[in-house]
Amino acid sequence: MAQDWLAECPNQNDSRCATLTIIRVLFGSFSFVLSLFMIFVIWLFKKYMFFSQRLILYLSIAALCDSVPYMMGSIENAAGCKFQGFMMTYFDWTCVGWVSVISANMYRLVKEEMSYESSESLFHLACWFLPGIVAGVPFIWDAYGHSGPWCWIKGENKLEQILRFLVWYGPVLVIVIFLTGLMIYLRVHTKRQNRSYAGYNPEEESAKSRKWREVRILFMYPIVFIAISVFPLITRIQMALNEQSSFPLVLMTSITAPLLGAVNTFLYSCSADMRQQMRPSFIWEELKHRKRQTLAETYNFAEENSAAESYLISREEEITDKEEDS
Repeated sequence: MAQDWLAECPNQNDSRCATLTIIRVLFGSFSFVLSLFMIFVIWLFKKYMFFSQRLILYLSIAALCDSVPYMMGSIENAAGCKFQGFMMTYFDWTCVGWVSVISANMYRLVKEEMSYESSESLFHLACWFLPGIVAGVPFIWDAYGHSGPWCWIKGENKLEQILRFLVWYGPVLVIVIFLTGLMIYLRVHTKRQNRSYAGYNPEEESAKSRKWREVRILFMYPIVFIAISVFPLITRIQMALNEQSSFPLVLMTSITAPLLGAVNTFLYSCSADMRQQMRPSFIWEELKHRKRQTLAETYNFAEENSAAESYLISREEEITDKEEDS
């Protein structure tokens, strides 16, 4: 039986292996820079005052950290290799955790018109602590090491192959299927509810409009995670069914796997108000006057979903109307 070319990457001069390493470093660095920029923007414009925006901030921090092991490239040192494998597993799971929290919060917004803001501390405990337990499991069997041109669970024997599915691929496949079904359900449900609100008084319609805006903000982040997870899952299934890894599939996995932070930043910048605020001149003016008191700060934090949020939404509508007029 011929040895899989991917498994031989650390010990041979194969242009495919070198290409994969360069791709992962390049796209990991790209995602790191854009995630850092997104965190900076949320801080600069004080978006973190709103719970839904804080969830996006936490996901951005997780995605920023998740890009670091991809930027490390191929590591020869055994201890460094194990560390890279642990980091990749840990921060991948923190991203999954915050995507799941965003999805749960969106579900509650739609079904109960409430958020999980009161459980924010519990979410931090779950999303930062539990991934450490999962990522630590392979250490029990010394399973972290070279896994192709990068470091992860080695996969040299049956136990390590099983660990790959137990620690990552199996749970993620279940989560992706569940999130796909949840997104379809919420999409259908929100459309039906939007139609049922016709004829309500303007105040009620305005309140419902704010809720749907928040839902739309959150809606795309689980979808991005699902899309980015597709190629890694297909690649792993192909490897399980075939002796030789498919270079095009592994290449697409190397491109998409580090991109969560970059794609999230692109989505975040698509709204009308963010396109306005991300202009260099706008950012520079805000930096110069960073210490001035904003309108949002004049309100009690408990009122954020009423007065302050109404103001920000009205500003977004004004910007959108101006763009449409132009």
